[in-house]
Amino acid sequence: MNQFKKVIVSLCFIVIFSLQSNAFASAPYITETLSPDGNLIETQTAFKPLGQFLQNAEIVAPEDIYADKKGRIYIADSGNKQVVVVNLDGTVKKLIGKNVLDLPTGVFVDEEGDIFVADYGKEKVFRFSNEGELKGDYGRPESPLFGKTSPYKPQKVGIDRRGNIYVIGEGSTNGIIQLSNKGEFLGYYGVNSTEVSFSSFVKNLLTSEQQKAGMFLKTPPAPDNIALDERGLIYSITEGTETEVIKKLNVAGKNILSADIMAANNLQDISIDTDGNIFVVTSAGLIAEYDSFGNLLFLFGGTDDGSNRLGLFKQPTGVAIDENGRLYVSDKERGMIQVFEATAFANKVHEGIGLFKEGLYVQSQKYWESVLELNSSFGLAHTAMGRAYYKQQDYEKSLEEFRFAEDVSGYSDAFWEVRHAWMQKYLGSFFGGLIAATVIYFLLKYMNGKTAFLEKPIDRIRSIRRIRLINELLFLFQFFKHPIDSFYYLKRKKYASVLSATIFYMVLFIEYLISKFQTGFIFTSLNVSETNLGAEATKLIVPILLFIIVNYLVSTINDGEGRFKDIYIGTIYSLAPYIVFILPIVLISNVLTLNESFIYDFAIRIVYAWCLMILTIMIKEIHNYTFSETVRNIFITLFGMAIMILVIFIVFVLFGQVYDFVYSIIKEAMLRV
Repeated sequence: MNQFKKVIVSLCFIVIFSLQSNAFASAPYITETLSPDGNLIETQTAFKPLGQFLQNAEIVAPEDIYADKKGRIYIADSGNKQVVVVNLDGTVKKLIGKNVLDLPTGVFVDEEGDIFVADYGKEKVFRFSNEGELKGDYGRPESPLFGKTSPYKPQKVGIDRRGNIYVIGEGSTNGIIQLSNKGEFLGYYGVNSTEVSFSSFVKNLLTSEQQKAGMFLKTPPAPDNIALDERGLIYSITEGTETEVIKKLNVAGKNILSADIMAANNLQDISIDTDGNIFVVTSAGLIAEYDSFGNLLFLFGGTDDGSNRLGLFKQPTGVAIDENGRLYVSDKERGMIQVFEATAFANKVHEGIGLFKEGLYVQSQKYWESVLELNSSFGLAHTAMGRAYYKQQDYEKSLEEFRFAEDVSGYSDAFWEVRHAWMQKYLGSFFGGLIAATVIYFLLKYMNGKTAFLEKPIDRIRSIRRIRLINELLFLFQFFKHPIDSFYYLKRKKYASVLSATIFYMVLFIEYLISKFQTGFIFTSLNVSETNLGAEATKLIVPILLFIIVNYLVSTINDGEGRFKDIYIGTIYSLAPYIVFILPIVLISNVLTLNESFIYDFAIRIVYAWCLMILTIMIKEIHNYTFSETVRNIFITLFGMAIMILVIFIVFVLFGQVYDFVYSIIKEAMLRV
């Protein structure tokens, strides 16, 4: 009987696995999402291709697609110069704009059911009734505020709840053209910002206001498409820029999404579902879904290589999502519409997000648990689980989830609660122990003054300090009080040696690694799992070694008195503030929250500035320079370091080429022999 049960269970597993394999095989693309460390990772299929929409209808060149709330799909077909209205079952309901439209490139339906079509050819926005009757058109605004030379070539259109019309026009660098319901020009909305380069920043810094006015101003890129959500918020996409490619605009026209939300700069269309999730499609056929906060959920799709497989595209132009959650993507070159349906995995993510964005973190927990069972690296799920545990006051688990999700803000909130509980429990005992230690210290000091019973231990400590190496190591603390005098003693009186300096270099290296790996989670961006110990060591050792060598060479040419030994010893003693204070700062970073980050930032800046000041004094005193000669020496040293790095890189590249050449000759000779 037990053997029979085992056979049945095994068969069930085989059937389930084969079904899952078929499901994954039906999608000719991989689906990716963001891991907690911000990298793209493969995940379960989120949307599977169902097939072609409107197989029996002739669509020549679909430019845009829109889904309304009444179960209809609207397709702007520039090839047939019309808008096709289709029911969700694929039956064509009506054709709109025949003999009126010339080159329809955008379509939108308002809450009253009126159909607005952006006609690029006739340079107008046409308005049709729900039955297809022409109700009016909106041509070039006559207002002088619009500008005599401003282009008006409508490509896309959107309508808000008040009936205002938003027109995306070709070359409209001033932003989205906003018209009233009657066609009056209301102004520009959601203008893009220009990308600031380093050269433009320098010019801006060095030129006067009068010169700036006479300079050619770089115009911002024009937006390329538009969408509106259930609340009336306006979204835009921009092609050909590096930042703010997707924008969610508030009433003032300002973007409320992250500027670096997406790396792709070839977006074609954007659509918003009933839950506020954002769908965009690129010219390469990639479809990305973001939640309403701008977090990437899924990335899938791709370019058709000629195999005509469903789910891949030649020239995608539009994306829309209907009330049932089905996704429609138009392909202009192939003259077709493809339909995608969300999988069970994607539905769990959507259900969890729907509750999460409403603040119902606990209620969403069961969905995120299911998501994590399928993909334990789904970053957003860990953030949501952290919020759920935080709401339930399980702060330890909340900390763990936020840390895994690399959510600094959430981690800080949970850590504050954990720290508060610890302080309530142990703070009294801590201060009691501190007071007791203080009392004992002064009591021992008083008794030693009366009986001198601690003189022998103190004499032993003093004898240890008289050891030359120990004395050289303790000499480090003199640089805090008298750095100028200390360098005199270091150079003239030999208060430090190569051995003590080498020990401090080793200590510096160890402390540097500790600071990298043990700094509090809130204050470090280091990913321990991806960190290369050799690379981290190189970041410290190479700059210091280059500085010592180049400074010695530069100073030798410029009449510096310092020897290589003096620079070697003086450099490490100049870093005394870092050597002494970095570990306490690292320790403090583990007990601070985000609200107290100024303490950590201020301490780090003070230590670095202090080291830089002592290093400057070291160059001046070791080489016996004036202040101006010291400044010049520093700049030449930095320039020399850059040149040396360049030379080393060139030599390395040339050596690699020589190695490849010799290796190929030897290999050829061996083959011929």
